[in-house]
Amino acid sequence: MPVQFAKTEAPLIEPGKDDGRGRRLHIPGRNNLLKVGTVLQNRYRVLDIRGVGGMSTVYKSRDLRFTSVDRLCAIKEMFNSAEDAKLRQVRLANFQREASLLATLTHSSIPRIYDYFEQQGTIYLVLELIHGEDLETLLSQNGGPFEQEKVIDWGIALCSVIAYLHNQRPEPIIFRDLKPSNIMIRAEDDALMLVDFGIARTFAPQQKGTMIGTEGYAPPEQYKGVADARGDIYALGATLHHLLTGSDPRSETPFTFNQRPPRKYNPGLSQDLEALVLRSVSYSPSDRPQTAEDVKHILEQIKYSLHTPQAQAVSPTPTPNKAIQAVAAPDRERSAGSQLLDDGKSATSESPIKEVLPPETSGGSTLAENKLDWSLKTGDEVRGSAAFSGGSIYLGSYDGYLYALDDADGSVRWRFKSQRGIVTRPAVFAEMVIFGSEDKTVYAVSRSSGRAIWSHRTDAPIRSSPHVDEKACIVGSDDGFLYRIDRAKGVVTWRYRTWAPIRSSPTVFDDRVFFGSDDGYLYTVNRETGGLIWRHQIGSPVMSSPVVVDNQVIVGASDGTVRAFGTKDGKVLWAVQTDKAVIASPAIKDDLAYIGSADGHMYAIKVATGVVAWKRKICRQITSTATIDDDRLYVGGYEAIFYCLKLEDGTVDWSFGTGGPIVYQALLTDDHIVFGSFDGTVYALNRE
Repeated sequence: MPVQFAKTEAPLIEPGKDDGRGRRLHIPGRNNLLKVGTVLQNRYRVLDIRGVGGMSTVYKSRDLRFTSVDRLCAIKEMFNSAEDAKLRQVRLANFQREASLLATLTHSSIPRIYDYFEQQGTIYLVLELIHGEDLETLLSQNGGPFEQEKVIDWGIALCSVIAYLHNQRPEPIIFRDLKPSNIMIRAEDDALMLVDFGIARTFAPQQKGTMIGTEGYAPPEQYKGVADARGDIYALGATLHHLLTGSDPRSETPFTFNQRPPRKYNPGLSQDLEALVLRSVSYSPSDRPQTAEDVKHILEQIKYSLHTPQAQAVSPTPTPNKAIQAVAAPDRERSAGSQLLDDGKSATSESPIKEVLPPETSGGSTLAENKLDWSLKTGDEVRGSAAFSGGSIYLGSYDGYLYALDDADGSVRWRFKSQRGIVTRPAVFAEMVIFGSEDKTVYAVSRSSGRAIWSHRTDAPIRSSPHVDEKACIVGSDDGFLYRIDRAKGVVTWRYRTWAPIRSSPTVFDDRVFFGSDDGYLYTVNRETGGLIWRHQIGSPVMSSPVVVDNQVIVGASDGTVRAFGTKDGKVLWAVQTDKAVIASPAIKDDLAYIGSADGHMYAIKVATGVVAWKRKICRQITSTATIDDDRLYVGGYEAIFYCLKLEDGTVDWSFGTGGPIVYQALLTDDHIVFGSFDGTVYALNRE
């Protein structure tokens, strides 16, 4: 018997159509649609029909309990008219699963669930109403493929929400029907929303089930009833192909994307973007990117390359003040562990430690030609911040190594190998260096030798930087938990659950821990017990790390707002709106908070009142946190430039160019300003 795929929903039905039978409309092929004006549960009044599908209808409705405002919502009604009783049971179970599934999810790109009820044998789900159009409709209106940068931005947003689903515990959630008609763009802010979870399900490894999906977007293994995360990667690639080319995969022979490369339809596309799409739709799951995070990372690199062509990315760097040769030893580790580097040994081809680049090969700005003291090339992007203690700089790289560098000349004292990239800022306390890795593990290593002391594994990558004191390490994980780990023993003493990845780094003040989550909340928990003190719903992922000053906690959010809350009760004291997301964290000096936005501006905000003292356009995008040094402020830009600004008004004093984006905070040592770049290099500029 041929596999049955879900069909695209029918066009919207004209509201107000009445067949004269009372409370319901009649549509050919579909009986018993609710009539406009019908009230369900004495609470929800039907205003319009938003869409009719094979198993459900979605109505625009008003919640009558809110008498002073028009509280609108979407009501999804389950159609269960199959003659076969077993099929009716399956459909009912699917709908009930959707309600239970959505109730557990909190993400800015997933509609919220408000209510769930049964009436006269029919089941209803009350959801957040999304004002906007789906991508299939927008593609039709566009009359052809979208611009590649817009598709890349949508792809990055999709990867974030898919990764959130795949990282759910105890079992990942596989969406199984990713396609343009299930992706909406919200009208008020152009935010991407993933809708229609009617066929998403949790995944049990190697479990087979009924084939559900849409022909052209569904991967070959889904024909066999096999669902895993790589199937969503295939559907993502098919969706990107459709948006970039205008070629509908439903009208083509399945699994023939390799015969229809995107540049055949749209020659102006990036070769790297075409390669990613074709790799994502590989027939074999093992040939695709294995995680949504991997796809997101590649898309971010492609987006950056579109704005920074190699020929004009940065100007050549002047002759160095010092040229330092890195020392290295053969790379023999196959598992996590440390490797001491003996003086006098030269780098080998096996080692990820490369020679320290002379500035003329690493890029730079003529405005700061005398600033570079040394630089060190690692094996991959440097996305995290550094820590400093006892003359050593501790810094992670996406090559999986934590490096201990001599501040004087950049030589490598030791390195410690984890299994994946390191983007967290290490915390140094006593004889320990503690950090997290994307291999899902928190490590404690010896400050002097780099040898492992203890490790603790979580259920997802760690991108939150730890807070460490004499008793404990407190750190967030993408598994949605904030962990308190005994510093001496490496055992968890408590953990607090949120409903999305925690990328915000915790801030400890008195007996409280402040942190944000991608679920859109700012949390405050007790330092010793992990009990919730208060939380505030921001409604947008909070990746910025909060800062406490003058009984206020100040933090940025992905909705583009910087807010101040009372530390005791969590009440909003003031808010400053920027034009794009605020990923950076505040830096405080005297009575001002300095923070950058993805709109490219640096903002100086008065702590007491929230009044903007000044704002200055620096570049296209700022995600790095500023570092303050006397009357100067240092901050990196996404366009590969490191800036020194005057605190008084934000004007640029000098700048220094690199070969890639600078997305994390710079470190000040006694002699240097140290920061990393996506070009894989650690730079040390003199502070004079």
